[in-house]
Amino acid sequence: MADMVCRKGIVLAGDMGGTKTDLGLFEIAAGVLRPVKEARFENSLYGSPEDVIAEFLKSAREAGVTGEIAAASIGVACPVEGDSARLTNLDWTISAGRLKKRFKIKNVRLINDMVATAYGLAFLKKGDYITLQAGTAGREGNAVVIAPGTGLGEVIIFRGKDDSSAPSPSEGGHADFAPQSRREIELLVYLMERFGHVSYERVVSGPGLKNIYDFVTRDGGVSQAIKKRFEREDPSFVITDEARKKKGDRACREALEIFVSVLGAESGNLALKSLATGGVFVAGGIAPAIADTLKKSLFIKAFRDKGRFMGLLSKIPVHVLLNPRCALSGAANHARGMATGAGPKDETI
Repeated sequence: MADMVCRKGIVLAGDMGGTKTDLGLFEIAAGVLRPVKEARFENSLYGSPEDVIAEFLKSAREAGVTGEIAAASIGVACPVEGDSARLTNLDWTISAGRLKKRFKIKNVRLINDMVATAYGLAFLKKGDYITLQAGTAGREGNAVVIAPGTGLGEVIIFRGKDDSSAPSPSEGGHADFAPQSRREIELLVYLMERFGHVSYERVVSGPGLKNIYDFVTRDGGVSQAIKKRFEREDPSFVITDEARKKKGDRACREALEIFVSVLGAESGNLALKSLATGGVFVAGGIAPAIADTLKKSLFIKAFRDKGRFMGLLSKIPVHVLLNPRCALSGAANHARGMATGAGPKDETI
């Protein structure tokens, strides 16, 4: 394997979020990417981004993967300013310059993790997504990705007349939360008292789901069983797990219903603002876990509920991405473009 990798060249790709980091080495053969080694790391176990990357490259060498890295592209869950970035939901700063120096890689770029996800759409296959709304619009229009996870990521993919596309990073997840029902108005007031400014990320994210649950149970009603699970497990996982059970916790079910409705509404907002007739893609760590709930009418009802523009939104294709490697593949796509000078592969489903 090592000789083959050395002969054809490799690129390093990363998807670095607030909780975990996915890293991969990919071989470039005739302009096509082939994964050589991949691994996932829990960020809490490491002191810095460099420590995670060093651990990964060490394990790759021990596995016989050697040779010069032609380019590296790291998707990061935060705005990128110049060649550095500070993660929004983790006290880490990452610098392309430091990575170049420490790992002897000449060509290193940091890109927003949602831009990486957009570049990853080119590699999706049938089993990598489910369709919530087939729509009737063609793929020539703009597209968007919305991704609830540790935070709420959003990206707009602008399409040109020549069918080229350019993903634009966004911090739209931090825009003001706009409630769509009396219950959500009560939720907004509750969150304002806790946080002051209330963004969509305060509601539509892993921590946001726990915020909704705390609102639902603010007058009591948290069972001892749920309290114990919260102590042992990630609260967002507990809530989604209980909500899917036939006899699961009632408050968890209500919290997930509010979450799905707000996610649908904000997906519709993003589609309207970008005129995303090319499709809406729901990604992130939470979406695959609640795919069955998203397939129910609540999400699409909230997505379409835009008054006079309900007809337009009914025509837009809506998909849920199930493949957790989409951002990593997209970062590899971007790195391949840097290494070959050909640019990232440009295509969506």
